[in-house]
Amino acid sequence: MDRCVVLVDAGYLLGAAASLLAGEPARSRISVDHAILIQGLRERAEAETEQPLLRIYWFDGAPDRVPQPEHRRLRVMPRVTVRLGALTRSDGRWAQKGVDAAMHAELTELARNRACSDIVLVTGDGDLLPGLMSAKEHGVAVHLWAVQAADGDYNQSEDLVAEADERRVLDRTWITRAVRAKELTGACAPQPAPGPEIAAILSAPLPETAAAAAAPAPRSPEPVPAERNGSRPAAPATTDGTEAGALDLWLIRSPAPADAG
Repeated sequence: MDRCVVLVDAGYLLGAAASLLAGEPARSRISVDHAILIQGLRERAEAETEQPLLRIYWFDGAPDRVPQPEHRRLRVMPRVTVRLGALTRSDGRWAQKGVDAAMHAELTELARNRACSDIVLVTGDGDLLPGLMSAKEHGVAVHLWAVQAADGDYNQSEDLVAEADERRVLDRTWITRAVRAKELTGACAPQPAPGPEIAAILSAPLPETAAAAAAPAPRSPEPVPAERNGSRPAAPATTDGTEAGALDLWLIRSPAPADAG
């Protein structure tokens, strides 16, 4: 049948997107617009395979295989089928169980039944290599899609890359149409830079510093003129207008008054 099918390993797609945009593979660090993401996958698959889309299979893990809110939103979208494996916690980390087996079974069944001419695999797991090779043996073209690696290297199994008929990379520009990194909050979150008004206030001098800078500098004392030709400089005047030096001389020359007795 001349149509394409997309098989998405959600753990790989969203984990790699979180590494690319938020610096770590935790899906809690990103927000996803699933409607835009599914539409983008469909449009790109039809453009690259030149075939109409039959269906998108979304493989993901969930605690006790119970659909989460995002799975309930996805499974009611047109042309989307959700397949859930188990999600278990071990050593403080979550791990998917049964997702690889479900993808392998779907991949080989689609190829065996000739349900499509092209299959797009969005995954990095080397466990899907036997299913990929089986699909090729049944005449199906296999397109392997990767999420741009955060470190610029491969984030997929080398064997998958080698066996795929075509390989494409979903780069940052494509990913950010539907995925955004969440802003950190709390005590450990980096504080935002102050705005221009706050920055101006913080850079202004303190009041006492500004007052000290505005006060005039103390004037240095005027130099006393040196004696010229043996003359002495004029003595400072007293409050009654006489010179202090003349008053001192008059006191010295005046006879002391006689004792009253």
